[in-house]
Amino acid sequence: MKLLYRFLSPLILGVMMFNCIRLTTDLLRDGTFWTGPMRNHLSAMLVTITMCYVYDFEIRYFLSRAKHKLRLSVWTEYTLLILIVSIVLNLVLFVGERTELLYLGNHLTDYVVVNVICIPFFLVYYIILRSNRIESDYHSQTLQLEKVRSEQLETELKFLKSQYHPHFLFNALNTVYFQIDEKNLLPRRTLEMISDLLRYQLYGGNQMVSVQEEIDYMRTYINLQKMRMSERLQLQVELPSGLERIAIYPLLFLPLIENAFKYVGGAYKLDIRMTWEPDEISFSIRNSVPDIPIPIDPVKKGIGLENLRRRLALLYPGKYVLETFLVNNEFVARLILKINEAS
Repeated sequence: MKLLYRFLSPLILGVMMFNCIRLTTDLLRDGTFWTGPMRNHLSAMLVTITMCYVYDFEIRYFLSRAKHKLRLSVWTEYTLLILIVSIVLNLVLFVGERTELLYLGNHLTDYVVVNVICIPFFLVYYIILRSNRIESDYHSQTLQLEKVRSEQLETELKFLKSQYHPHFLFNALNTVYFQIDEKNLLPRRTLEMISDLLRYQLYGGNQMVSVQEEIDYMRTYINLQKMRMSERLQLQVELPSGLERIAIYPLLFLPLIENAFKYVGGAYKLDIRMTWEPDEISFSIRNSVPDIPIPIDPVKKGIGLENLRRRLALLYPGKYVLETFLVNNEFVARLILKINEAS
């Protein structure tokens, strides 16, 4: 139905404008409607309808793409429309008369009549299309907002549900911890680190934390991973200190570290670095990879990085750069966050 309406609208506009012009000009001459050769009338009607279809196409394109980029005020928008329509309209009249597609008996009067009738018609038609576009954008934004709200509620429910499992795990870890002899310091320390990691993930949520808290968490995670890795691992870690005043959302760097420890191979080299500048945090991690690629499940491939991209798009829209690439048998991941102390 919308397609039919869109196709017929310029046709109806053209027929209405032509008949109004024809009626006015004929009444000004001798009071007889549709006088003169039928060929002239059909030719003029075809030109009018064609012009309306071109106008419809250009206006729809302007409203859908160009208007948002120009950011014009309403009055500027209408003034430019009237100016452009009047120029194009009179140019069409001039060319049409010279090519005998249009017949203007009384040149000055007919030019005035055509402008007085067509410009308001075109303006009203533009207002209708503009209103429809605004209404469509409003409904689209409303649906998008409802979708976001629904996703937020679903995320909150999942988060509340997920809290049951860590609490149970905390209790289990505490039980195991006290069952280990006090002389066995290494397993006790391992359980303490696991508890610290779980506590940070459980209670961190989406509340902002200091960069230093995030760095301390990463150090704990790295130390835990070192305990289970081969002694061949060549690990370099450079993380800054003294960033207690800078706030960020938590667990944004963890997926990159997890990914690096998971796929490190070959020369078993892993390099983790973070730098701080007044307006941004730069985090980079590179790990050597096996000469023969390890088969990866296509369903699970890149899930952690994809989730990270979604989080960044929601938490830091337009203020982050995340890139990954493979170079010289090393997988490199870089994350840059545009941020400041007031964040």
